[in-house]
Amino acid sequence: MAVFMEKHRKQIFWLILAAAFITIFIYNFLTPYLSDDYFYACEVRQAESFWDLIKQQYGEYLSNSGRVVGQFNVRLSLVFDKQVFNLVNSGMFVILVLLMYANIRRKKKYDIFVLLLIITFLWKFAVDFGQTMLWICGACNYLWGSVFILGFITFYRYFLNHPEKIRHKVLLAAGTFFFGVLAGWCNENTSGGGLLLVIMFALNFWWMEKKRGGKGLHGFMITGVLGMCCGILGMISAPGVRNRSQVMSDGEYTGIVGLLSRNYKITLNVRELFFPVILIMVIVLVLLVLQKKLYSFKQIRSNETILFLIGAAATSYALALAPTPMNRAFFGAGIFLLIGCIQGIVDVTDHELFIRTAKYSLVSILCVWLFFTYVDNLVNLARIYREENERITLIMEEKADPSSDGVVVIPKFREAFKNPYSVAHDSDMEEYGGYWINLFYETYYGVDNIKAIPRDEWNELYGED
Repeated sequence: MAVFMEKHRKQIFWLILAAAFITIFIYNFLTPYLSDDYFYACEVRQAESFWDLIKQQYGEYLSNSGRVVGQFNVRLSLVFDKQVFNLVNSGMFVILVLLMYANIRRKKKYDIFVLLLIITFLWKFAVDFGQTMLWICGACNYLWGSVFILGFITFYRYFLNHPEKIRHKVLLAAGTFFFGVLAGWCNENTSGGGLLLVIMFALNFWWMEKKRGGKGLHGFMITGVLGMCCGILGMISAPGVRNRSQVMSDGEYTGIVGLLSRNYKITLNVRELFFPVILIMVIVLVLLVLQKKLYSFKQIRSNETILFLIGAAATSYALALAPTPMNRAFFGAGIFLLIGCIQGIVDVTDHELFIRTAKYSLVSILCVWLFFTYVDNLVNLARIYREENERITLIMEEKADPSSDGVVVIPKFREAFKNPYSVAHDSDMEEYGGYWINLFYETYYGVDNIKAIPRDEWNELYGED
């Protein structure tokens, strides 16, 4: 078996990537418009041109959010049929996998072990998978944003590691600046963590070059950092950010007490979201120390596991500067942490049978977990998809009925179908009028009043399963 896999490693590698695309595409297909998707869909329908979309985004920049890149991608995604988004979003997931793979050093060519670790770690440990990978508003801001940020880091590292491939210095410097602006304008804390990583990689390169008597700095290194700084400043200086912060911070502690309180909450969130990964990371770091791979300051400051761990910590605790965040704000920190952890696993020398067994057992167990989890939640997503289509049909039938009193009563999603791969239950409609998601549905489907009641109650009043 080992001989067969080694002989056909390249083909197996691409087959796994194809399977990764198909599996995430099916989940995307079974994820309908949810939550804020309806709000933005209502706005997008009013746009008559691409310029109108730009004006809408500028209005949001002034009133609500500085995330121009992510939010504009939301609007573009809602212009087209949902199946277009499903394809693009599935592609973004695969690109994220490949970018994480590209940032792992000292691996084999077409390393199946590393690829499987990345895919299974994402499915197991990515923060709020349904919100950050599948839901349109969340995916455009978190998954796509992380692709842009990690893409810039990968691009930057490539030319640090291969300065001999620099051909057109001015063009590279200009391109790196604009790429940096794009990456910096994606997400407040993740872009900041990406900037820190880029600076740390650049400093390590500069130190090594100075010791060798080399040039030390290239133009793209400076313009890339400046570009990210410009993007971050453009995002955090948006008037909409100040407006939103004022609303979200009402009732929170301020000053030093507030900062300490937010740091405490972030620590609890980090423990809740990443504790298994942190445990693996601790074991890996102990092994690296015992194997004398983290023995000197030089080894520590240049070790990718340490650098990505620092980047993950900075990305997490940067959230202390803002009002209490949602869990999905830790998505980028999780990506950096996973890269650092996988890099450490790769770096641990596995000449001993026990360590080799532990490595391959970990990825094998995660693959088994993923199979059963995927099948189980595939069924739950299909049930939610069916129920959402049923509710839309009820709304449209009631709208078309000339004798209707203008009130549409629909069943809520069954609690038994709730799962971490869907945001449906977190943003379900309610029975009382004026609830935010009810208003979005009413505006989008053009009805006067929509109410949602528990499924059992709805069955008793209006029908049976």
